[in-house]
Amino acid sequence: MEKSLYCPKCEAERVFRFSERNETLDVRGEKVSLSVPTWTCSVCGELVADEAFGDPVEKAYDLYRRKHGLLSPAEIKAIRERWGLSQVAFATLLGMSQATINRYEQGAIQQQKEDELIRACANADRMRDLLQRQGHLLSERQKQLADAALSAAPAPAVNWAAMFGGAMPVEMTARSGFRPFDFERYAAAVVWLCSYVPTVTQTKLYKLLFYADYLCFRTTSRSLTGALYRRMPYGPVPMGFSDLRARLECEDFVLINEMTYQNGNTGEEFRPGPRAGEIKVDFTVDELRVLTFVKDQLGSLPPSAIRNKSHEETAWKNTPEKAVISYEMAQELSLALPASR
Repeated sequence: MEKSLYCPKCEAERVFRFSERNETLDVRGEKVSLSVPTWTCSVCGELVADEAFGDPVEKAYDLYRRKHGLLSPAEIKAIRERWGLSQVAFATLLGMSQATINRYEQGAIQQQKEDELIRACANADRMRDLLQRQGHLLSERQKQLADAALSAAPAPAVNWAAMFGGAMPVEMTARSGFRPFDFERYAAAVVWLCSYVPTVTQTKLYKLLFYADYLCFRTTSRSLTGALYRRMPYGPVPMGFSDLRARLECEDFVLINEMTYQNGNTGEEFRPGPRAGEIKVDFTVDELRVLTFVKDQLGSLPPSAIRNKSHEETAWKNTPEKAVISYEMAQELSLALPASR
């Protein structure tokens, strides 16, 4: 494909030829590859980016956000404007600065923790709670606008499928342990572990879930929750874990508290939430045996120890980086339930 364009190097109209150029950009320490449509001057070889494509950096940021399940700048702005809040008021409610919210809406990439705080504000009930607790920090005008927007908010329950529908693929394959993913089962497993394991951090929770799911498959030929797990540098992690975490917190199935430990380090701990008892899932005897076994064998380990243990599993070692770990590799786990009597 060819067309006539002004060449800034030749300082004249020239014939340019179209091509796709592969470009790799660094986004937060990760390499993001994309194909950039480019026009090349037939006389001097000058490269001119296709204007319709837009800024390659912004495109790379969009790919990074989609990969990590982060809100786009437009989505962040839409959540804020839904409640009639200025950037200053929204930032005040969330305990951030106005400059931070402005950067996110202008295209800067937010941290996972900030993303979850902002995402939760799409829920009217969460916003009501936030205004009740932090509304005194707003101007009277901003509080009135937010109250009016909340009064007009539709009463029906949140459409979780629309909000977090892409969090976990639903399939019945070896990747899912031949069980379609069931969020309620996933929530029930999380609540069970948070109820019976003394200290559950995010890293520890995802490893406990991994072992529970894969040991359940090894024992019963079906996974516990149907979750798919990726091989990440820090161990096996459920796909869409950030959206699943946000939904668990938004539905009050878990409480996530920031803790300061004796060594001065801070971290987050998961506990059953006020609505944990509303989850209606009856695990089978074999499934409860698996959960209890995982709790007994791994529950007392610190997060670093259980992470290191997961790194020794063949299932993690022999799966390519960021690929889904097949449940068929559960037979090679270092843990195995004793035969039932």
